[in-house]
Amino acid sequence: MTLHEPTTDWTRFAAEHAEAELPPLDDNTRYLAAAAHLDRHYCDEAVRELLVEDTRQVPLTPGLDTATVLTEVVAARTRRKFRDGALALLTILFVTTGLANPVLGGWVAWAAVLSVKPIWRSVRWGRPGSGLFVVGKLMVVFALFTGALLLPAVGEVISSLQSSSSQSSHARSGSNQFDTTDLMPSWFGLDPNVISSVSALLMLVILIADRVVVWQTVRRYFGRRARVPGAVQRPSPDRLSLLFSPPRLRRVLDRHRAGRVAESPDARVPLVVYRGRNPFVGAGTSVTPWSLALPLERLDGAGSSAEPLTTARFYEEVGKAVEELQRHAALSPDERLRDLHVEGMVFTPAEGLIDRVHEPVTTPYLARVSQPPAHYLPTEEAGRIYHRPREWARYYLCFQVETWNRELVLSAFLHAAVEESTLYIEWTPCVLLPIRQELRAGDTMTADWWRPVWQGFLRWLKLPVTGPGRFWAALKVIRPLPHDGHTLNADRYGSARTLRELGAAEAARDYFQVVDAERYTKLLESRLVPAISKVLSDSGYSPASFERRVAAVTTNNVTIHGGNTGPMVFGGVVEGDVSGGTLAPRI
Repeated sequence: MTLHEPTTDWTRFAAEHAEAELPPLDDNTRYLAAAAHLDRHYCDEAVRELLVEDTRQVPLTPGLDTATVLTEVVAARTRRKFRDGALALLTILFVTTGLANPVLGGWVAWAAVLSVKPIWRSVRWGRPGSGLFVVGKLMVVFALFTGALLLPAVGEVISSLQSSSSQSSHARSGSNQFDTTDLMPSWFGLDPNVISSVSALLMLVILIADRVVVWQTVRRYFGRRARVPGAVQRPSPDRLSLLFSPPRLRRVLDRHRAGRVAESPDARVPLVVYRGRNPFVGAGTSVTPWSLALPLERLDGAGSSAEPLTTARFYEEVGKAVEELQRHAALSPDERLRDLHVEGMVFTPAEGLIDRVHEPVTTPYLARVSQPPAHYLPTEEAGRIYHRPREWARYYLCFQVETWNRELVLSAFLHAAVEESTLYIEWTPCVLLPIRQELRAGDTMTADWWRPVWQGFLRWLKLPVTGPGRFWAALKVIRPLPHDGHTLNADRYGSARTLRELGAAEAARDYFQVVDAERYTKLLESRLVPAISKVLSDSGYSPASFERRVAAVTTNNVTIHGGNTGPMVFGGVVEGDVSGGTLAPRI
């Protein structure tokens, strides 16, 4: 048997479905669609960021089918609402009829014991206050455990007090007696113990059924087979969990399904309206950005025949030089540079846009305050920003490469301002890291039927501890930010994070991903720097000063501290995490 022959059922399965019509799902879409069902926190964050505000842009999201993921987000949140609402009602029924049941104390004690390990594992030691929050949770669990142990004794005391009160009342009233046992809830004349037992059994059935549904949904639609064309069908668009979802979520979901649509035929330049400090929404974390303000020095003997240095010529020449990397794809693994994407974009902060919303100049950006900002700018307005940036609107040339089956995305943004005596340059490389490991659980789910049943049973055992949280989740509504006719909240218009960024890991998963991100950054800079030098020399200016100054930030070697799974470090020596490190360049 040779090495290249198919040796597994999976290989034969892939070959049988290779020619099917249904396009496959990429790994990012699979993982995040499954994460909507597996991770409540991720689901709620996606709703809060992308679905609850109907005046936010549809963001640029490289490496992802946003509509598919958001459809599962809406379906998963609706399913959880109905599940937790039913559990809350049954819990109230159980507690009101089972206070005298000795099973209640044992159930609460077991729930407290089983909750200690998950609470302890939820500690995020790098986040301030996380340890104190977990300690508070553990103290509450300890109080529940102590109360569960004392519950039988408390029941005996209450029973004796009720008995003595009943005898005293009988002695005073003679024949007009009132039995306090009638105060125990009686539903349709049934025994309270029967009602509490049935309630507990129904809660167990609901939790097991919920886990089975999640297990089958993730394995059937978003498992590894979804990578094969036509291997699996997509979830039904008319599921009950979608039909019973809030109409406001469905309306915004329809906008994401339509995607970023140009408002007019002349609107061609992508516009990104952001909130917060980071304008490059969807690009991930910036690494080793640099900027230069360079006095321009005329070359000796430079004549009037030299081409004038303008912003348009600068962007055009640099863009063409970097785009030449497509012809040298062999420099990249799997020739990913063939798909190098070069595009101009305009970025504007939502705060700056809303501050000037009464001015006619903002009409191409935001036509009405009741609608989202435009997704594309008209060519005329983009040309103005291209040559003369505003304080609240900047033009950047974006270079983007998607690698590792679109899991790792390298984006670099170039901004320049040109005047006859000075050149200003900004260069900001960004890395969008792969999806974190806990959101990849769908790939490890097996066909063993007992696993979801066991998970449902464990959740049932912990229900007395998790019950209050489930009750709150059933009642909680993620509302839009406050606004009215006299108040404009800029946060309603700007985007801060995409679905990919919400699910991104804090470090690369593989050593090769670390060095590949470094590789693409260096390859882009290897074309950027000579292109700028050539533009300067062709325009009659000396590139020597630029080359000396830029060498300090582009010729460093990568230094990796720790194991291959540690944080990514780009150039020089970085102390601390990537987002807050300090750069000590090696020259």
